[in-house]
Amino acid sequence: MDTKIYYYLDEVERLRKGEIVYPVTCEIDPSNNCMLDCDFCMYKSFLEKDRRNLSYEIYESLLYELDDIGTKSITFTGGGEPLMHPRINNMITDALRMGFELGLVTNGVLLDRIDNLDKFKFIRVSLDSYDAPMYKEVKGHDHFHRVIDNIRNTLLINKTVGLSYVVNDKNNYDLELAEELADSLGVAYIQFKPAWLNGRVFNEYQLPESKKVIRTDRYVSKDILPCLIASLIGIVGADGNIYFCCQHRGDDRFLLGSLYLHKFKEIWKRRFDLKPDISTCPMCRYMNYAEAYKKVVEKGTLFFDHRNFL
Repeated sequence: MDTKIYYYLDEVERLRKGEIVYPVTCEIDPSNNCMLDCDFCMYKSFLEKDRRNLSYEIYESLLYELDDIGTKSITFTGGGEPLMHPRINNMITDALRMGFELGLVTNGVLLDRIDNLDKFKFIRVSLDSYDAPMYKEVKGHDHFHRVIDNIRNTLLINKTVGLSYVVNDKNNYDLELAEELADSLGVAYIQFKPAWLNGRVFNEYQLPESKKVIRTDRYVSKDILPCLIASLIGIVGADGNIYFCCQHRGDDRFLLGSLYLHKFKEIWKRRFDLKPDISTCPMCRYMNYAEAYKKVVEKGTLFFDHRNFL
């Protein structure tokens, strides 16, 4: 995953020089509603006080702006469960019609109601369990078998379906069974990652000795690395707000502006005046990209000067 940043070395170099760079991709939260109740959800307190759907009119206007500034892809995610938006099928159709590549992060409960699933570049289902009892314990509701059926049916038309397993204090054992479930379903991958609980990366795994290692260090923020990667990814909340990065949805300290008041392009320019202290950030996948970019920089300028010669 981290090597994808090599495709955007020019953009990162411009960011290092203080230039305004528009997002390569945009994560959009269609909804702050969710039918599940996951204790480990990073946005739990935010969602409990702000249950709403993104305005369809705001969304349509946003698509035209993203197209104009050259954004290449959109991921429907959350926040809440993106597929709970009453017009999600229209939102998907509109984005496809305008030529955006699409990704989807979902709990999978409503996949059977969605059109154009074959058109998504990737679909990641947050399963976080390997059987029905664990699912109910972790997610608060009993939808395991429906989700499994939806995964099987989606795989018939789209082979890019993967699973996400956020390891927390309720499902931190028998992870091999989760791998076996993934294999039996035929998904493209299963992604294990630690939960962020009580202000720290969860690392209390009950694993058979020498069987499996889950790296938690790659999710820990490092203040020696500038937070440049976030400036290549737009984050649009279901509240219509633009946030600095995906880890800080609902946090007013990282709020850039509202699409109900200003255009995306105007709001986006404000992010370059915000210099967050990333040493206090929660776990972050952007660190993978930042580490890879640091290695590039350490190679010296010839890496950049000669990149067009193979």
